[in-house]
Formats: sequence, structure tokens, C-alpha cells
Amino acid sequence: MKTLTLALFSALFAVSTVSAQAPNDVQDFTSHGVHVILRTSHANQVIGAILGFEGGLAYGETDNATIAEGTSALITASGSDRYPKSAYRDSLAVLSTTIAGSGNIYHMTFTLRTIRPSFNSAWDIFADVMNHPHYDSLEADKLKEQALKAIEGRDADPESYSAFLADSIWKGTSKLNRVPTEEEVNKMTIADLQAYRNSQFQRSRMVLVIVGDVSRKEIEAKLAAFDALPQGNFGWPKIEKISPVTDGFKFIPKPADFPTTYVNMRAASTSMNESGWWAERVMIEILQARLFDEVRTKRNLSYSPGAYPNGTYSNFDIAVSLQSVLPDSASHVVFDELRKLQNIEVSPTDLRHAKEGRITTFYYVAQENLRQAQILYTDQVEGGDWRLFFKIVPETEKVTAPQVQEAAKKYFHGLSFVLMGPDGKSMRDVYRFE
Repeated sequence: MKTLTLALFSALFAVSTVSAQAPNDVQDFTSHGVHVILRTSHANQVIGAILGFEGGLAYGETDNATIAEGTSALITASGSDRYPKSAYRDSLAVLSTTIAGSGNIYHMTFTLRTIRPSFNSAWDIFADVMNHPHYDSLEADKLKEQALKAIEGRDADPESYSAFLADSIWKGTSKLNRVPTEEEVNKMTIADLQAYRNSQFQRSRMVLVIVGDVSRKEIEAKLAAFDALPQGNFGWPKIEKISPVTDGFKFIPKPADFPTTYVNMRAASTSMNESGWWAERVMIEILQARLFDEVRTKRNLSYSPGAYPNGTYSNFDIAVSLQSVLPDSASHVVFDELRKLQNIEVSPTDLRHAKEGRITTFYYVAQENLRQAQILYTDQVEGGDWRLFFKIVPETEKVTAPQVQEAAKKYFHGLSFVLMGPDGKSMRDVYRFE
């Protein structure tokens, strides 16, 4: 099974397990002032592209945590000068093409997914929407209503809300600890969105990643469509390094007839461009499997205990969560598993299974061209090097049991906790892990 998995993954991503060099089908270049990462693939007819504009609240350019999302969503919902909304949507349907926009405190991103026969026409639409966007008032009202409902409904699901609060506590007083508010959504006008788009649409902020049956010559010709955008002088400054709150605790009481307590824990983490990243990710795979076995299967203390990496840029944490009618008992089992990882080297079998799980999951997620483009984009923008994408197999394979143990010792301390549930089911003194 291991041999088959690695063979499939290596064939797909052309990985050299010795040098971890990027395959020959990836080109990194700048054309028309735009940074481009192109992976030419003839494997299928799908072309996936992501175009990002870095900047926003994280860089001190706005105090509004929702304006990037609102701007990008409205642009891709409204059409453009050559393709008004109705014609825009009809054209996308005929071309089997989707265009979408999203934004956060770090950047705005726009995705294009199309097929090779439609690429030229789809790109023309995409470029016109970027360069000459309309700002449809009806779409703006819809998006505002959706944003307000999302904010109002944050606490509707106890599991996701407890995770939201855990993240907020962990980030402390950092300026990056910002989420959209009702006040800023209500105050935002179309003129605000237009002004934000105009301030951010500079070629020095742009990264374009494309995966599919496309040549460099084609892309360089098509980038001429962005020559009218100002070049700008964005310097890509480093994102603030959060000093996380450790040993934090927050309890959100629920009525006595609320049966389940939701527990969310946060621990420190390495960053994606640091050497300990690979060992930590293998460690999380091992922890996830052990929690499912020890907490759920053997003791039936939680229906879905989990451990997962959490964060962006250089600010990551390790999240551990569970839901239980006996939260203290379930949490004690979690703590026992954390201490085992710190004090006992993992077995060769557990280590092998964890490596296979991490590689196979990544391989499965990254099969689609657009998903590959998104991962390459994230690795470049957040990790500083798109080549991280191709290191998953060789770096994961190199992880040793002592490295996994060292990661557990280094990061599992000073955990912060958020609990949501009925009074009397949990004792504060339980929730300390030094």
C-alpha cells in the first residue's frame, strides 16, 4: 500500500525524493510586472488559476476586516463593462467556466476554472471583470445581508463557536485578531468597495498561479490585459508574529438541559517554512488517530475528538477538540495521549501509518488542477516558496520517531482552553497542561 501510494503521488507531482527539486513542468517568472507560477499539464482539459492581490488589514492599510471579502465577492458577482451581469453569467455557463472571489485581512483572491477549449474566451471575461468591474447594487445588498446573517449566526453552532472563541483568545491583542463586525458591514458602501479595489489592484501585489494545458507564451500574451493597472511599489513586508496567549481559559455556560460540553484546546506550533514543520505534521496525524481510538472507540467519551493544524502565514497553532457529556474524563485521556507523545517514542508501525496518511490525504486533496493552483499560491504567499508543494513526500518520509517526540515536547505546553456547556460538568482545575 505504501509503495503504491508513493508511486501515484510521485507520478502526479514528479517529485525527486532525493533533492525535492521542483519538476520541469513548473515555471516561475515575471511578465508585465506580474509574478507568475505556471504548471503546464497535459493530463486533462481543466485549467485552474488563482490571482491574488496581497494587502489589507494585516498590513495596516485598512481597519475594516470585511472590506476585502465584500469587494472581491461583489466584483465576481456583478459582471463588467463588456459582460454585464446577465451576459456574464450566461457566458460562464456556456463556457463551462466559474469565476469566484474571496478576501480576508491579508489579500483578495480570484479564481478561474475552465476547460482548454474555452480558455481564451474565459480569460477575456476574467480579465475584463478584473479591469472593468461593475458594482451591482442588488448583488451588493445580497452580499451585505449574507454577511450580517453570518455574523449574527456565529454562536448558533456550539462546536464552531467554541473553536472561534479559542482562536480569538489564542491571538490575544494582535491586530490580526480581527473578524467582521455588524457595524462595519452596515456602514460599508459601494463607493468604499470601489475605492478599496482601486487601492489594492497593483501589479506589484499580484501573484498569478495557473495549472493546466497552457504555455508560458500564451500567459505572457494574456498578461498584457493588466498593463493598465498601476505597478505600485508593494514591498511584501513580513506579517506580524503573534505572541499567543498561553494558559488561557474561558467557560461559556449553557442551560442545565444542554447535554454536551464542547472543549477546544490550543497549543503552540511551528511555521510552514521552518524545519520542524514536517515532524509536527506527522505528530498531528499520530495524535488524531490515537484520540479517535482512545477517546471514542475504547471509551466512547466523545463522538468526534480531533487534532488538526490551524493558522496562516507564520502564525500557526495546534488545535485539539472534543465534545462530551463527561468533558473532564475525556480531557484527561487527551492529556494522557499528549504525555505519551512527549515521553515515549512512537513505534515504527505508527510512524509509517502516519506518514502514509499524511501523504495520501495530501495527494487526494491536490488532484484537481484548481486545488493544486491554490496550494502553490498559498505556499508562495504564506510560506515564501511554492516549492514547498513538492516537498511533501521526501520531507515526510525523512521524519523520525525522535523528531516526533521532540515536536511534542516543544509545542505541547501552556495550552489554552475554551469550554461551552452546562455548569457542574467540568472543573476548572482539570484544564491546565504545563
